[in-house]
Amino acid sequence: MIDLTKVQPNFVTPTLNDKIWLFYGEMGTRKTSVSCQFKDHLLFAFDIGYKLINGAMAVPMQKWSDFKNAVKQLDNPEIKNKYKVIIIDTIGMAYQACYMYMLTQMGVSEPSEAGAFGMGWKKIRNEFETVIRSIAQKGYGLIMLAHSDEVEKEDKVTKQKILVTKIDIDKRPDLIIKGLADFVFFLHKEEKEDGTPTVFAYTNLVSIDTKSRSRYLSPKFEFNYETLQQEINNAINKQYQEEQIAIPESIEYTNPYAEEEVDFTSLQKKVQDTALELMEKGQETQVSTLLLSIFKGIKISELTQSKDNIEKLKVALSSMEDLLN
Repeated sequence: MIDLTKVQPNFVTPTLNDKIWLFYGEMGTRKTSVSCQFKDHLLFAFDIGYKLINGAMAVPMQKWSDFKNAVKQLDNPEIKNKYKVIIIDTIGMAYQACYMYMLTQMGVSEPSEAGAFGMGWKKIRNEFETVIRSIAQKGYGLIMLAHSDEVEKEDKVTKQKILVTKIDIDKRPDLIIKGLADFVFFLHKEEKEDGTPTVFAYTNLVSIDTKSRSRYLSPKFEFNYETLQQEINNAINKQYQEEQIAIPESIEYTNPYAEEEVDFTSLQKKVQDTALELMEKGQETQVSTLLLSIFKGIKISELTQSKDNIEKLKVALSSMEDLLN
């Protein structure tokens, strides 16, 4: 249960691993190679662009069902100890896999065939958002990679056609991934002042999709792992200075979505005792109806310990406490 008396202040950490990133750009802009330098990473590869990257901890992905299964395994304590950052390459290909999976689930060939009011599209969106968001909720950092695309649009002032750079992904998941990300960087091949070719990251552009939850990040810098780490350190240090907050000696990331440890047997007994108390107060019908809807006829004493059953017991207990009050 949530205990509001134990809420602690949040401190921004200087690490790269606990944040959510979206890197996008044309081919050859170091998206995958820089991402694979993140410590303790695990790459879910819908794209096989990692084949020439030494040390990439990659799992090839073809189907959304395989991806969902892999995401479920992220709850495993052994996996959590081994990996801290999940990379999805590319997020656009992941969405396409989700799209095809959901069409099969709904038994249709087009989302419009799944019902009125955009019901098919809503189901696809909900499936995609729920699975992607769950990665961060499990306590992992997340890196989403995408290609860039140029589309023709009409300039509102001149009324002339212009090319606009955007993230190469369908408009429906576009808002999901940009909303989820702490940082959206547009990566572009350019030359340094001495003529050496390199890649720059843009973090704050008006005309092209970019985003930074840090006000003090440089608007442009050379994109490599070392520079990225330096930029984040500088931005966070400046934030502490500007806000006149003393930097804690040590800052450890704690997952805000982490579930509390639950004693299954104690929770099970508390639900049984609360049900008995309500029945003794003459609310047997309400209790029986409630428990039947949650547990589908299975006795509370016969429940085995699982994440799903713990959640059901919590719902039952909360509902019965409302009846008591």
